[in-house]
Amino acid sequence: MSDSISADKSANAGLAALVLRVFWMFLGNTVLGVCLLVIVQQGAAFSYADLVYGIVLLLLVAARYVDIARYNGVTAYGDPATPAHWRRYAIALLLLAGGGWLAAHGATYILP
Repeated sequence: MSDSISADKSANAGLAALVLRVFWMFLGNTVLGVCLLVIVQQGAAFSYADLVYGIVLLLLVAARYVDIARYNGVTAYGDPATPAHWRRYAIALLLLAGGGWLAAHGATYILP
């Protein structure tokens, strides 16, 4: 009986890890891109797209941390990821996403 319970827990952990990895590798970044397009289309005023962008950005950083800390996340080369990998990811993501956000708002002043 306990074997089936531990198998269920590991299956749930595997599914949770998969969903988390799909989010931080693909879905979250896709949402950021869509938000940038909406920001450019809506003009210079702040909107819900800005709020969603900020929330998803923070969720991406948190998801990568949980992936490494709880689900033994790995690097692109299959090596175990460390807190140093997370710091590099977080800094790069925040800088690039911040630059993208600034560029999107700047583009609203340039585009008709």
